[in-house]
Amino acid sequence: MASLFSSRTVSIKGLGIDITPIERITRLIDRHDRETLNLLFTLGEIDRCQAANNPQQDYAICFATKEAVGKALGTGLAGIGWNEIEVDITHSKLIINLQGEASIQAKQQGIRELLATWCYWDQHVLVQVLAQ
Repeated sequence: MASLFSSRTVSIKGLGIDITPIERITRLIDRHDRETLNLLFTLGEIDRCQAANNPQQDYAICFATKEAVGKALGTGLAGIGWNEIEVDITHSKLIINLQGEASIQAKQQGIRELLATWCYWDQHVLVQVLAQ
């Protein structure tokens, strides 16, 4: 009988989940200029979100992903700059790039990969990040 499970061992280093109301992020975006938004979002994230069909939802996904990454690292965002975590939403897939202290913390914990999923419901986004 064939096994349904892979023989490859996966080591889970952390899990982070965040729920963000889109309205909260919409108010943040509406109140601040691009320079101020750059404190939370990279220039690439701002450009991609502004060009998206639903910018407010994409900004919320980026925000929630950063929060979930901090939780998956086990440190929250203490000592990590918001711009050290960059999110690229591509065809409903999240690609996460770490820089600076975020990258250092991940390496120290032996994290080689961050897998992320997201869903949308009732004007909220939920992001789950698995660190392995």
